[in-house]
Parts: sequence; C-alpha cells; structure tokens
Amino acid sequence: MMARRLVIAGICLAVLIAAVALVLDQMASKPGPVTAQSPASSSPGANPSNGSASGSASAPPSGNPTSGSSASGPADGGGDGGTTAKPLEVLPPVTSTPTGLPEPSAPAPLITGPLPKPGTAKGSLVEGWPSSVVAMPAGTTVGSTSISTSGSVLQLTADGIVGTPQEDVLAAFRQSLVPQGFWSEDAPAPDGAVAARFVRGTDTVTVSVSVTGTGVSRFQLLGSLHTTAD
Repeated sequence: MMARRLVIAGICLAVLIAAVALVLDQMASKPGPVTAQSPASSSPGANPSNGSASGSASAPPSGNPTSGSSASGPADGGGDGGTTAKPLEVLPPVTSTPTGLPEPSAPAPLITGPLPKPGTAKGSLVEGWPSSVVAMPAGTTVGSTSISTSGSVLQLTADGIVGTPQEDVLAAFRQSLVPQGFWSEDAPAPDGAVAARFVRGTDTVTVSVSVTGTGVSRFQLLGSLHTTAD
C-alpha cells in the first residue's frame, strides 16, 4: 500500500516537473521588452535624432516658405521684389540738324536816306522829325520834341497836350502806326495813366498818357527807329 502511494507521488512529481519545464521553455522562446525595440533605437551607435531629422527633411517642399522658386526669386531678379536696377535708356545721337520754320526776316526800314541832325524844339516839331511815320494826334499842343542818332538808329522823344480822353489819344497813335506794320500791346504805366507799346521788328514807339490838373490828356512819347543810313 505504501509502495503504491510512492509510485503515484513520483508520477505526479514528474508531471509537475514536465509542466514547469514546458512553461519555462515557452517563456524563453517569447521576445522580451528589450528585443521589441527597433534596431535603430536599440543600436548603441544610432543617433536618436535620426528619425525626426529624416522626417523633417521631406517637409520643406510643402511647408518651408524659403524653398522652391520663392527662394530663387531675388537672385534672378524676377517678380515684384527684384532689386536689380534697370539699364538707363540712351537716346541715339543726332545725325542731322533739325529743321523748322525759318526766322522771319526784318522788315524794311521806314526811314531811308541820310539821318537828320540831332536837335530839340519847344512848342513845335524839331527839324527832321519823321512825321510820315510818327504823326501827332489831331489837336495836339506840342510841348517839346527832340531827335538824336546812334549808328543807324533814330531816337525820338516828344510830349504834348490833347483835349481828348486818354484812350482816344492811344487810339490816334494806333491808327497811325498799325497800318505801317506795327503791332501794339499794353505797357506798364504809373497810377492814373495808361500806356501802349508799338513794335515793328526792331522799331519801337512807346506812348504814356496821363491826366493834367485841368482834366486834359498829356502824352509822353519815346521811339527808336532803324534806318538804312550808316
């Protein structure tokens, strides 16, 4: 009886040892926590940042603002942001003399022949006064007149009194000078006076008219006429 029990106990112990051996064998064949890591992380020579570096290396094409064509824009001068200076435009040299309207020729002198001698007269026209060119208004009381010469220029001065309004005095000179080729324009005058300048080429006659204390018009004349005399 005792021997039977020992046999049974031996069998149970053998089964138990076999079961323990089987469990240990299975545990030894399963990968542990250390072997579950990737080779890159478990390798002692691997760089821990290699994973993130390789991941970010492919990111610039889609998210990096400095990559692609935008990074090369300033270098090649393209786009609105280019700072390359444009070349200056140079006009071609003038190869011919520009042509235009010819300058008008000077009108023929109104006075011909020898120049009169310089002189002055009181209350009348001085001898040699060019009455055919510069005529006094009707009703003029001459105060003084004078002529002088300078080369081929005859210079005139005169003053007189006329019992007509200022504008009528200027109109009388205008009617005398304009038909001879003069054109007229307003000229500076002191307060209370009116003035006009008559021009024909290089010939000029300036008349200023003021009002005297008695209400009549008083004019002063200054003229310069070119002649053919030397």
